[in-house]
Amino acid sequence: MKVKVFVFFFFALFLLLLAGCGSEELSTTEPVDQKDHTEEDTDSTKTKPENKDEVKPTGNVVEVSISAINFEFDVKEIKANVGDTVKLTLVNEIGGHGIAIDEFDVDVKGGDTIEFVVTEAGEFEYFCSLLCGVGHDIMVGKLIVT
Repeated sequence: MKVKVFVFFFFALFLLLLAGCGSEELSTTEPVDQKDHTEEDTDSTKTKPENKDEVKPTGNVVEVSISAINFEFDVKEIKANVGDTVKLTLVNEIGGHGIAIDEFDVDVKGGDTIEFVVTEAGEFEYFCSLLCGVGHDIMVGKLIVT
């Protein structure tokens, strides 16, 4: 009898973990508190211009398509120059995911494309913006702007 109860609870736990990154249609996830993924404002890897409005777009477009599976983005780094327009597309291969870059007010969901101009140099973390399961915190990458 104890073995049957143990197997039942183990199976139930397994199903809960497996359902963490279920299909988008069944997902009821909410955006994650962005503060958990931000760096300190005193980070020396960032150099902000006096006024972001002074940055003129270069006309250069950096097109990036990122595929997301459970707990991993296939692109770990995006490289661009100050003034470039980044055209970012997110494709959800498995599960429901989003990509956020706080410093540029970017939050794109699976199947969508967003364009934004990078206005400051530095290294900026991008991360999954939808709580997708136990490996959610490791879904990160870097936008490197020179």
